[in-house]
Amino acid sequence: MEKREQAFARVNRITVPLYLAVNTILAAANAVQHQWYYAVLALCALLLPPVLSLFYRIIRRRRSYQLDFLITLYVFLLYTLGIVLRLYSLTSFYDKFAHTLSGVVIALFALLLFHLLSPEKTMERARFPLAAFFVMAVVTGMAGMWEIWEFLVSLIFGSDPQRVATTGVTDTMVDMIVCVLGGAAFLPSLWAYMSRRKVFLLLGIFESACRLPEHREKR
Repeated sequence: MEKREQAFARVNRITVPLYLAVNTILAAANAVQHQWYYAVLALCALLLPPVLSLFYRIIRRRRSYQLDFLITLYVFLLYTLGIVLRLYSLTSFYDKFAHTLSGVVIALFALLLFHLLSPEKTMERARFPLAAFFVMAVVTGMAGMWEIWEFLVSLIFGSDPQRVATTGVTDTMVDMIVCVLGGAAFLPSLWAYMSRRKVFLLLGIFESACRLPEHREKR
């Protein structure tokens, strides 16, 4: 695990500055075109590094460079490309891709939350049904909350992020379904991990994010 962490630490020395540079350029480009809304959105993306640092302080776990990479890539794909560069408005396929990917990422964070809340810090096979139920409940809940948020945005700003005018409730339901399917796609890897300790990519990230800070491990 430590070798993998060191490798991702080196990768992040390239990807994080690149992520910051791209969003800075997009903020400047939108400001020049007087697209202030998108300029502000691009600037908000620059808050990701300090937000990640705060996240690790809150959960009291050692920094995971693998998780950092995943979150940076996730925010870049869904936020920078999808919202700031308006890819969502160019093709509905990208929107469905984003919701599916969100289901997978939310499932990973749900598993981490399950581990943090559990008095028993073990991931035994007997606990798989409870862990799977918790993960899917969180994924389904987050999918619903996102659609509620989009509905509130449409009410307040008069926009139509749910495309109700053109699709009725179809877009909303498909978004929720693919998000739940993304979460369900995470479960086979979770089963393999809890039953046979087979560590696939996302479960390796989970393990790295569960490590206690060094000063707490030595106690």
